[in-house]
Amino acid sequence: MVRIRKGKIKRGDNIWKRKEAIEALNNLCTENKFVYVIDLDGFRKNSPNLDLYKKVYGKLWIDSYPRFVEDVMDLIVVGAERITVRDANSNFLEKIKEICDKEIFLAGNNLKELAKLTKDLEFNGIVLDEEQNFTGELETWKIYLSDETIRRLK
Repeated sequence: MVRIRKGKIKRGDNIWKRKEAIEALNNLCTENKFVYVIDLDGFRKNSPNLDLYKKVYGKLWIDSYPRFVEDVMDLIVVGAERITVRDANSNFLEKIKEICDKEIFLAGNNLKELAKLTKDLEFNGIVLDEEQNFTGELETWKIYLSDETIRRLK
């Protein structure tokens, strides 16, 4: 798992910029099945680091808080294999389902509603923040910010 802000990648005490950032992300993709990216610019300003993702050759799982269907399309165009969508309503998710053939995971505070939407719309699963717990039967992943990992629970 990495965090990206203003085109810089941060993992642990390491910060990579420009070409080093692309190289570091490609290396992480080589070492791992997926690299989970928390895009802080996407979260805060709805401005994910799309130019950076275009230059990466591995499988990215991008969590950039897409707010519109076009944001999801942008992530698909730049090569995201998996996308986390947070706190979305059913109308937005239905539109995503219509246009997207990538793996979509839902995240948010209302786990009961997330589980229902995931099942009803046949998304791939849910992503939990470190303090959340879920006991349902869906594919479930959990983000551990303290050790910068995401782990599959179910």
